[in-house]
Amino acid sequence: MSLKQFGLPFGTTAPLTSYRKPPAWACVYCAAPATTRDHVPPKALLEEPWPLNFRTVPACTTCNVSWSLDEQYFAIALAQVGHVPHLMAKVEPGGVVDRALQAAPRLDDHIVNALTPGEDGRVWFAADLARIGRVATKIAYGLYCLRYGPGAPLEAFATRWISGPEEELPQPIVAAMWNWPGIRRKRWTVVQKGVFSFLFAKGWMVTDPKLYCIINFHDTILAAVTCPAPVGRRRKDRLRARPW
Repeated sequence: MSLKQFGLPFGTTAPLTSYRKPPAWACVYCAAPATTRDHVPPKALLEEPWPLNFRTVPACTTCNVSWSLDEQYFAIALAQVGHVPHLMAKVEPGGVVDRALQAAPRLDDHIVNALTPGEDGRVWFAADLARIGRVATKIAYGLYCLRYGPGAPLEAFATRWISGPEEELPQPIVAAMWNWPGIRRKRWTVVQKGVFSFLFAKGWMVTDPKLYCIINFHDTILAAVTCPAPVGRRRKDRLRARPW
């Protein structure tokens, strides 16, 4: 099963609003009292055994569960388009995705309706980019809070590009990653090898945002999320969590 090229068009970034650093006990997403801890990245997009360097951010129950269905969909979409062995095994009979779809007939119908035969005889999966983009934006926001501290509004973050494996990246993303011949590339932070890695990179072009968060999901999907200028780099401004 293959993935057609898919990308979100480059345009204006989300408007910035004023920073408001929430109290330490507040949900990083909405500033309501935090009653749970939200995993960044979510467990649904990682593999067991879980990495030892798992990190969390404070969250209220509503925010913690509000992305659950989108995260489940994203995990299933990755298995549908992925060509790495651990993803392909999930869609085999008795695999994790196969069992999940059997338990959720409506989701199974939604996935089946997104499959179309191509002229080359292969089956193409039309992913719901809006749902994937929401998850990528939320993850980038959590990573940003862990790296630079909370306070920037979630509305200032937006997924700007999503691409499949071996697809050509737009020039602004290539420039941000310093992915040019003869230039040392930006270093990725690896949370789980071959499963989840990310980097923060400055936008270099005139129309670029201040910062990108670029995320690699299972060496299958690459997402670039625009971020505002960092709130602060001082250690005391960051959330208390173990470093990667």
